[in-house]
Amino acid sequence: MARLVIHTAKRPYRYTTPKGEDVWICICGFSDKYPICSGKHRAFAAEPDEKIIAYDQEANKIEIQIPEEIASKLRKI
Repeated sequence: MARLVIHTAKRPYRYTTPKGEDVWICICGFSDKYPICSGKHRAFAAEPDEKIIAYDQEANKIEIQIPEEIASKLRKI
């Protein structure tokens, strides 16, 4: 069964190891080195928060039309 996973983060999470090293963890879902951030989020950071956008395997953008009642609930997640 297919699933819709919604990522709302537009930048990585900084984790500091016990040795004091910073590791940037991808939480946008676009990294080529997942779970480590590759910086690919920068290409998508300017997208408006009020739209729900999906991408196919070739990274082609697809705007999803969802009824406003559902869309407003998803934006709050």
